[in-house]
Amino acid sequence: MDDTEILVVGEARGGGTVEGRWPVVARVPPWITVFRVSADDPAEHLRELSGDGRLALARSPHGEITSMGDEAVVRLVDDRALLFIEAWKSGPSRKSSRLGEGRNWGDPDFRPPDLNPNGV
Repeated sequence: MDDTEILVVGEARGGGTVEGRWPVVARVPPWITVFRVSADDPAEHLRELSGDGRLALARSPHGEITSMGDEAVVRLVDDRALLFIEAWKSGPSRKSSRLGEGRNWGDPDFRPPDLNPNGV
């Protein structure tokens, strides 16, 4: 089953108890933490992570964004954090399906994407 990412905006409270429950994917201290949660019940995770005056944004594996919590907290973050939030909301960059994508250049089966069959 695919996982869901939840971005939490707001200073972490509780001495790291939340961080111990789910893997942390990214962090922009002191305001932003991104968690990976199982997709079986993202609404429950979203509800829990949005507590204590925080805003939680869930991004499904298909890119849909759901939010819960105090949206006013976004006005407190700096420009770097705002930029991170916008980039995260746009979703992960999609890899192209170019010939040789993901292969090591030293792999005997690797062919550069711009290889001309005539060798020119």
